[in-house]
Amino acid sequence: MCVATVASMTLAMKGKSALSARKIEAEIVGVDPALTKKGCAYGIRFPCARRGETERILRQHGIAWGTILGGGSGGT
Repeated sequence: MCVATVASMTLAMKGKSALSARKIEAEIVGVDPALTKKGCAYGIRFPCARRGETERILRQHGIAWGTILGGGSGGT
């Protein structure tokens, strides 16, 4: 599983909702701020095999992420 780090619980909830609507298994997790470049403390866990689709969905919904743990760096 991969984790897209986000800056707030609100963004994590919006991201989970957007992914779930597209039938992508997602859950909100806590993230150690030391593991991220921006000190994000929340994340959206999703299957790494669906990373590209997940990034597109988050982008379409205006949900910015910092790092994607378990699969490299992310974007906004």
